[in-house]
Amino acid sequence: MGRGLAGLPGCPVRRGRGRARRSPAVVFEEGDALTYGELDRLSNQAARFLLARGLRRGDLVCLCLEKGPAAYALVLGCLKAGMPYFAVDPAGPEPRLESILAQCPPALVFSEVPGKAAAWAAKTVACPVGSASFCSGLDASAFEAADPPAPSDAAYVMFTSGSTGVPKGAVMSHGNLLTFVDWAEGAYGFGPSDRHTHLNPLYFDNSVFDMYSTFFTGGALVPFATRLVQDPFAAVERAEKLRCTVWFSVPSMLLFLQATRALEKGSLPAMRKIIFGGEGYPKARLAELFALLGDRIELVNVYGPTECTCICSSYSLSVADFADLSGFPPIGSLTWPFGGRLLDGDRPVAPGEVGELCLGGPCVGHGYYNRPELTRTAFVQNPANAAYEERLYRTGDLMRLGADGKLWFVGRKDFQVKHQGYRVELEEVQHALAKSPGVTEAAVLQAFEEGASRLV
Repeated sequence: MGRGLAGLPGCPVRRGRGRARRSPAVVFEEGDALTYGELDRLSNQAARFLLARGLRRGDLVCLCLEKGPAAYALVLGCLKAGMPYFAVDPAGPEPRLESILAQCPPALVFSEVPGKAAAWAAKTVACPVGSASFCSGLDASAFEAADPPAPSDAAYVMFTSGSTGVPKGAVMSHGNLLTFVDWAEGAYGFGPSDRHTHLNPLYFDNSVFDMYSTFFTGGALVPFATRLVQDPFAAVERAEKLRCTVWFSVPSMLLFLQATRALEKGSLPAMRKIIFGGEGYPKARLAELFALLGDRIELVNVYGPTECTCICSSYSLSVADFADLSGFPPIGSLTWPFGGRLLDGDRPVAPGEVGELCLGGPCVGHGYYNRPELTRTAFVQNPANAAYEERLYRTGDLMRLGADGKLWFVGRKDFQVKHQGYRVELEEVQHALAKSPGVTEAAVLQAFEEGASRLV
């Protein structure tokens, strides 16, 4: 593609000097922002800090951080230095964190929670909340890695729920991410005048869309702390106060805003797109949101697995989609550069029939970190191609292709569910419950209340 992730060439830092470098990259509050020039310098320092600690290209870095200067500097610093990162929940249970670290051993852990991941204390760098002081004083000039990353090198690892009770880490490459960035820029027309919400936590793959579709198109990212995401009125107030133009969240978040009546007819006056994905949005509730905001804000339903760089389909809602209010809206058709097949086992299914969606193309990741058997099961040879290697990712999602070319989600072929946007293997929850004192048997089901998921 003639460019790489390492230098952020798609954003104003590389497109020009002066005014472009002074434009905001991350807006924490009005008057409190990191400019593109400052973020570039901070990520240069972070990359040099990693090298000074003896890390080399390919070494893993764990980020146990909330959204702040340290997190953004390290994400970009890791990309520049060719060191894949993975994020974990700072408030998550210690046993799950230990399971992830044992499976994906990091060379360094950056944490703002004292005592977190105690077994890795010798490799932990303390990061005070809201500060990137760990790398202060280091050279902030332009960073060029002596051994720069290649498109096939891992950029990040994103962990999802596992059916055996052990989380699994999807490995995504620099090439995957570059292809995704190219698509997002062309599909949505993002630019320097946009302000994007960053509601999604760093350890959730929706944050990939938040960060990179912003930084590579020159817009400004507006982080939302966890406490704000949990307060519907505070979240709407912040989006309005900081004039956000692009919203991306799971449907559960929007259903929460609807249920609490945090949204009104005139809410979010600067917003031009509300993008949602990660789980189904009941059309009856979505129709209410469309009636409230759809006359001036485009509502977009997106779909895509973690293993394929976050998003592989995008569908803009219209009045015609609400003639029938049953079920969920379509996910539309696969976007460039994805190829896909609906298969029943190895047999292609005809339009109108139900089959498993299997995805191919340059956004399909490498597989699961340190899980070769699981990788071989999910990432397979296209059964229709015996001439050369062509990998497909079996999503496990059952779809039906309509006569109009739209894909409709039907269900799952396993016990995985979408809960508040997260992929949750019910078996993982059952494993955790079964380990609890006094529990002899455990079962977990998914239920819905006013369209919102809950686990029972």
